Amino acid sequence: MTDFLPDEMLQRIDRIRSHMVSEKVDFFISSDAASVRYASGFRGEPRLLFISRDEVVLYTSFRSLPWARQQTKNVELLTCEDPLHEIYSRLPGTGIVGVDHNVGFNRMQELRKRISPHDVVASRAIDLARQIKSEAEIALLRQSQKLNEEVFTAVLPKIRPGMSERAAQGMILAEIAGREDLDGYSFAPIVAAGSNAWEIHHLPDSTLLRKNDMVIIDLGVVFQGYASDMTRTVCLGKPTDRIREIYECVTLAQDRAFKLVRPGVTNRELDTVAREVISHAGYGRGYTHGLGHSIGLETHDPGLNLSQRAAEVPLETGMTLTIEPGIYLEGEFGVRLEDTIVIRPGGHENLTGQSLDLLSLDL
Repeated sequence: MTDFLPDEMLQRIDRIRSHMVSEKVDFFISSDAASVRYASGFRGEPRLLFISRDEVVLYTSFRSLPWARQQTKNVELLTCEDPLHEIYSRLPGTGIVGVDHNVGFNRMQELRKRISPHDVVASRAIDLARQIKSEAEIALLRQSQKLNEEVFTAVLPKIRPGMSERAAQGMILAEIAGREDLDGYSFAPIVAAGSNAWEIHHLPDSTLLRKNDMVIIDLGVVFQGYASDMTRTVCLGKPTDRIREIYECVTLAQDRAFKLVRPGVTNRELDTVAREVISHAGYGRGYTHGLGHSIGLETHDPGLNLSQRAAEVPLETGMTLTIEPGIYLEGEFGVRLEDTIVIRPGGHENLTGQSLDLLSLDL
């Protein structure tokens, strides 16, 4: 398990505090496991993380304390029955307390009562800090993707007509579980055959794979805390001209996005350039989701979606994203291709090495 250098952890706290200043937040509270891990290094079950202008305090359970001592750096560790009461004792008479995106309405109301008269507001301080990855984080994401591709390569030859989607998913999960170099899967693998691909997050069921089916396979693993995410669409036989047409359209849409992506381009602009390729080909109604999302400690890291529905945000060097256009034809089949990239000065680096050529299994 990789432990980040103390300097990197200090830089993360500095970035969080910088965003706190921008939001005019004096104190920050998080109970989100991924955000706590990002800020402190702790991989166990947190209770609360408290950040002020000069303190970083992690409240955890007594049973987790030995692991917290091993894993954290530059963090004060405390165990207590009521962390909010202890936090309140640290607060001066006034100030604004920010809480992370995972705090629900009821928890927010409780905080407002417990920390009164301090203002309690939603804060994106950690979310914004997590958007920009360090080179150490990028190295873990690169390795996570490499191992994900190894799982895909190991399982693909075993997929055959006559097995169910659920059985194919089970083979992927078994391959992941059998590897000591992985933490596990980053999400339950998607196997969607034929017309089931119309449901973009299809839950594999008892549908049997058939000869000449198009099958979407979407999978991801976790390596030392960092997620991977890749989709390929394979043909269980000989692809028809129509299948090749759709596949080439999706490939072109992804390529157009790759050619545009660089710092300063916005998430909406990137989505638009891929969407225009598919729309001009006459399949706009079959493209039913955004172009991609942030990825890091979580498969869908907070903060950035490549979508017309999302707030417009310019891309920055160090952001890591998926690029995953797709076309889904109701009652027929679907095609999705997904790679993971990191934004670099003047362009991008593709962390995915798996070929984008149409995979046709000669059965």
